[in-house]
Amino acid sequence: MRNVFLALLAALIALGLVACAGKGEEASTATPSPAVHATAALASPTIAATTAAAAEDRPEVEALLRAAALRLEDLPSGFTLDEEKFTTNEESATEGPSGGPTLEDLNRWGRILHYEADYSQEGSLLGGTLVLQVATAVYRDSAGARDAFEFTRQRTSDPEFAKAFEASVAGSAGEVQDASMSLMSFAEVGDDRIAFEMKFTMHDPDLNTDFPYVVQIVGIRRGRGVGAVTVLAITSPSPVQELEDLARTLDKRLKDALE
Repeated sequence: MRNVFLALLAALIALGLVACAGKGEEASTATPSPAVHATAALASPTIAATTAAAAEDRPEVEALLRAAALRLEDLPSGFTLDEEKFTTNEESATEGPSGGPTLEDLNRWGRILHYEADYSQEGSLLGGTLVLQVATAVYRDSAGARDAFEFTRQRTSDPEFAKAFEASVAGSAGEVQDASMSLMSFAEVGDDRIAFEMKFTMHDPDLNTDFPYVVQIVGIRRGRGVGAVTVLAITSPSPVQELEDLARTLDKRLKDALE
């Protein structure tokens, strides 16, 4: 199943709301639950106007990004923190697939540093959310955050990109079927927002059963910052309400950190 989730990850990175998982990083799984990564960006008026965090500012930037992100106590019960990491523009551009934001893009937008935290819980054949990721990053100013956000909006609105995503996922492994990506309407959170979902069916050869998966992502822009939260669920109704509750909490964390 790892091929499938690497294909999902590559497609998400190309959208611009997603950070690189890192070379050689293994996706965590719990049968039949996969892990998927997704992410976004945040900005602070207290950070110097540079395209990369100065050495003396790095602890301050990291503290800001953590403060702006969802915390374990904000999540539904049963989740544990798998990993947290910071990613520079150079790392994102080097480790990402073709078609994603370039180093020139990231520097032009003024992104300083990116943070992501991955959470998971053991899967159940009865369904439910398996993986949850929250991410923040810091931009130089609100114009740059807006431009980065618009990059993602254009990608997710492009029918050709959606077709390419569906083909890449369906072609990554024979057991994947019916891959699709579509925009979602979403509650008004932040100054701007975008939400989309990916659906696919995966065949489990051990159980000889097909399992439907859904990945939902919401990105929030607030001033000079953006945050994102991603959920991956299996054999369950669409987790829109859960995602909306998390997005509202994330928006409050963003607002408090910026103030």
